[in-house]
Amino acid sequence: MTGPQSGGVRPSPPPVTIANDAELIQALYGSLTHREGFHAFLELLTQAINGCAAQLLLVRKQPLQIEHLWYAGLSDEFLAWYLDNNMIAQDVVSNHAAYQPPGLFQSALPLLPAFNADEDYDKWESEQDMLDTAWLVVHANDTHSQLLTVQRTVAQGPYQDSELQELNRLVPYIRQAAQLYRQIDRRALAANSLAAVIDLLPDATFLLDDQAAIVHANSAAQQLVGRERQLVIADQRLAFSDRQVQNAFFRSTVQVVRSSMGREAYSADTLFLQRSGRPPLTLVLRPIENSELLSGGALVTVYDPGSRRLPSADLIAQYFSLSPAEARLCEDLVAGMSLQEAAARRHKTEATLRSQLKQVFQKTGHKRQGALISGILTALMH
Repeated sequence: MTGPQSGGVRPSPPPVTIANDAELIQALYGSLTHREGFHAFLELLTQAINGCAAQLLLVRKQPLQIEHLWYAGLSDEFLAWYLDNNMIAQDVVSNHAAYQPPGLFQSALPLLPAFNADEDYDKWESEQDMLDTAWLVVHANDTHSQLLTVQRTVAQGPYQDSELQELNRLVPYIRQAAQLYRQIDRRALAANSLAAVIDLLPDATFLLDDQAAIVHANSAAQQLVGRERQLVIADQRLAFSDRQVQNAFFRSTVQVVRSSMGREAYSADTLFLQRSGRPPLTLVLRPIENSELLSGGALVTVYDPGSRRLPSADLIAQYFSLSPAEARLCEDLVAGMSLQEAAARRHKTEATLRSQLKQVFQKTGHKRQGALISGILTALMH
């Protein structure tokens, strides 16, 4: 996912030998049924080859974008920066590997002379001390590529041929496990058991699996997609005309799905899809606890203020024991306003509203604005 940093010749550390192929292969095939998918395997692989981070990505070729990933060694801050700035367009590995046929592991260093990253990308690589990436095209077709990448810092040194050969011993197993994962279809079972429940919900609701693919959409969701040009279903995934919303949705689904697998604390989020001349659509993302049918996933509910009235300040104040001013702020946030817009509407300063928001967080137990809005809508939209 990250590219190498250019620079002068540096001394290489001794080559790394993967000491325990059996443990890696066991973790790899264990990913087929593991509640965390390939995350555990990537952590072991990163340690075994002395890397700093690893990713298994599903990449759409046109336009170039990430549709799903498992990862190890990446922070939420990095993912936010990478997606918000569309860094895949500057990523030397992604730009090259996404259009290559399946093969063996290769070093990214030979790609540098023909690639010109922008200033922001070069600055990030320098700050992170990135040097090299071992990359593998696991699977490819006309529209998508599946890539496995393992990064190294300057201190860890570039990949040597002997190390790439060590990694290549794993390639047949990686490719087979990825193919088996694609063939295991738990979604039909999940849809059969959950569809009846979701179909009873009045609002547009989508059930996503652990790869953020749509398992089921109720009739309200299908009608919504049919009339709203800002969102479509493409290759069993929600796609948005607004690039920023698309990136935010991807980042949120990664976090929400990870929390559904127990990888991190409960995580919910809220996004707003703007519409010309009409109130924005409100998308609430909540994790679904893993079960025998789903190893994790997300429930996406879309509220249309034009069809259903959003919670009023009075109702919010009563339910969450908030002051009138705090409840009015929540009413504005639920309607899709920014703090700046809410401040202008209420003739208050942003500093005043930020202070009120902190009080709301303390009273409701939420730590993020998106989670707060999700909590309000989940509690009061029936």
